[in-house]
Parts: sequence; structure tokens; C-alpha cells
Amino acid sequence: MRTFLVFALAVLLSGLGSLVNAQGWTTEHALVEGQVEIPNVQANSSWFVVSLLIAFDEPTTGEIKVYRERDGVRHTLGLCVFEDAVSVVWAPEAKFSFRKGETLVVESSMQTGVFQLIRRAD
Repeated sequence: MRTFLVFALAVLLSGLGSLVNAQGWTTEHALVEGQVEIPNVQANSSWFVVSLLIAFDEPTTGEIKVYRERDGVRHTLGLCVFEDAVSVVWAPEAKFSFRKGETLVVESSMQTGVFQLIRRAD
């Protein structure tokens, strides 16, 4: 129940943030073999992560790793360890901008799940 309340609060807060800044947007992705890659392919645009929301089919224990990748080199942005959770929220401690050619990579110890990225224009 506590996990659900934390997840619901995160969704509510992210929704309020979108009302304040109309430049934000949300995309939804499926974890495929425990990984999601979201590249920035636009030449004149950059964005930053507001939060990541990940939902699993059943309570699970594991970890989420978040990276920024450019030219095959990965830089770790965050690690989230969880236990007996059906959803996980990760919010970066700093503003990490993604420019053309950079990719947000999220790896999960779970192989399947739904991943939601909330981001804003830089």
C-alpha cells in the first residue's frame, strides 16, 4: 500500500509540474529484456529527465540503473535498489541534459515492465 501511495504521489506531482511548464512531455516504453534506450536524434533540441516511473506485473526485488550514453561510452546517472515493490520512481539529483547523439539508457534486473519517462525541454 505504501508503494502505491508513493507512486500515486509521484504521478500527481509530475502532473502538477506539467501544468506549470507546458514544455514537458511523457512517453511510455516497454522494458525489453530489462533495458530501454531513448536517444535524442534532434539537432536543435535538448531535454532533461524529470523522473522515471517503472511498474512491474508483481512485487519484485531488484535494481534500476540509469545511464547517459554517447559514442558507446556510458556515464552512470543513478541507481535505485528496491525490495518487494510493484513500482519504482527515480528522480535525478541534478539536471542531466540530453543533446543530439546522447541516449538515456535504463537497465532493470527485471526483464519486463512498463517504463514512463517524464522530461522537459532544456
